[in-house]
Amino acid sequence: MTGATNAQYVTVAVSNAAAADGGTGGSGSIRLGLLAGDVNGNRAVTLADVLGVSTALTQPVAGANYLRDVNANGTLSLADTMFVNAELTQALPVP
Repeated sequence: MTGATNAQYVTVAVSNAAAADGGTGGSGSIRLGLLAGDVNGNRAVTLADVLGVSTALTQPVAGANYLRDVNANGTLSLADTMFVNAELTQALPVP
């Protein structure tokens, strides 16, 4: 996705989607909130997000902690913690 800015909602819509079982014609939409640094998904960047990233430092990126790799470089490092810390107090608008 390109052109999306921080702290906004995006609606993704699909039509004539193919299903894994071979069926076709499905459609639907989903609303996503984009907020850099919100690793716990509560629509606000708080100290809990900073602590969540800090506790994962030096662990391998895996399915359970991939959201904590906020700079998406494939490692959990101090740079991720500093990124989240810089985003403190950012929040998504009320839906």
